[in-house]
Amino acid sequence: MRVFYTDESFELNGVPLPGIPFLANADAELIEPANRYLFHIAVVRGRTRSPATWRTYADHLYEFFSFLEENALFWSRVTQEHIAVWRNSMLDRGLSRSTINKRLSTTSAFYTWCARQGLAEQLPFETQDVLVAKPKGFLAHVDASGNRVQANELTLRIHQQLPKFLSIPEAVQFIGALSPRRTQLVAYLMLLCGLRREEACALDVRVLPTPAGHSSGKAIKMTLDPSLTPTKGSKERWVMVPYDLAGHLFDYMMRERPKLAQMYRKHHGAETTKLFLTRAGDALSLDGLDVSFQRASAKSGVKCTPHRLRHTFGTYEFLRMSERRGTDGALHWVRDRLGHSSITTTEVYVHAADLLKHDEVDGYVEEVLQRMGSRS
Repeated sequence: MRVFYTDESFELNGVPLPGIPFLANADAELIEPANRYLFHIAVVRGRTRSPATWRTYADHLYEFFSFLEENALFWSRVTQEHIAVWRNSMLDRGLSRSTINKRLSTTSAFYTWCARQGLAEQLPFETQDVLVAKPKGFLAHVDASGNRVQANELTLRIHQQLPKFLSIPEAVQFIGALSPRRTQLVAYLMLLCGLRREEACALDVRVLPTPAGHSSGKAIKMTLDPSLTPTKGSKERWVMVPYDLAGHLFDYMMRERPKLAQMYRKHHGAETTKLFLTRAGDALSLDGLDVSFQRASAKSGVKCTPHRLRHTFGTYEFLRMSERRGTDGALHWVRDRLGHSSITTTEVYVHAADLLKHDEVDGYVEEVLQRMGSRS
């Protein structure tokens, strides 16, 4: 089983549609029902406009159809017991319950779509009523669900875990072990602005704020336009970039990037508006960033992933803003800065912040910037 992606030559009614995933088996035969569904997700469905989301769906179906291929199972004859075996095999491989549930959810959505299209006679899973936490805040009193929702019977129970975050000294120590400077700037965007690794790596020069004209010491608003910089769900949001960090980013763009952009143009025959480029003049890769983080973890003695820096931002920023806006105001602020679709996702930082003292949060941004060093 393999995943492929369309390029610019793939068109629909004269419109190029690059980046659409499709599956083929070991004999190079296309998996038609899966590919029809992936096409629907990428082209028809309005809520999934992000290529990153398309890849996620494709990866989940790739795992499922690989299991079918390995066990000589035909997709339309799959039973709930077959899917349970697949689920249990993922548990045995050490995958997290959250990851497994996401794959089960995609598979469930695929079969539900096939049933609506007349491609499947019955669904290979059953649902059951489960109790959920009562919604909080606005309109909670008019919730008529009775705290019950329909859930796939195969879904695993997940115990809420606190997000893993670093202390500010640990975060600064870790980032200091990263190299080159460009990778450090990517990390600071995660730590001080809450960017996802995809957003930081592919940041576009056209969204970068210019320090000129802004008061020193005050954060500058940066709008993440999904047509320029990949955001989850292709949703626009804005973040606040500390003045000094904006200065470091601007210096990189003016001093280091021009030579790298020239190399990119020489290699690819086209211009690029990506801010960060490698020493070879190529766009940053997520795999390359992960390797850099692994090396810095070993060098610094501080275990860290890109997402852990984002969790650190969420935890410290929630506690900092709660002193100004209260718990509800801080939750909404952090939710919007992180780009969460649900406030429930953000609520984990309430409990994580309990592990910090308020005096540890006072001036945390200034502490990071001070250790970041001056611009040369």
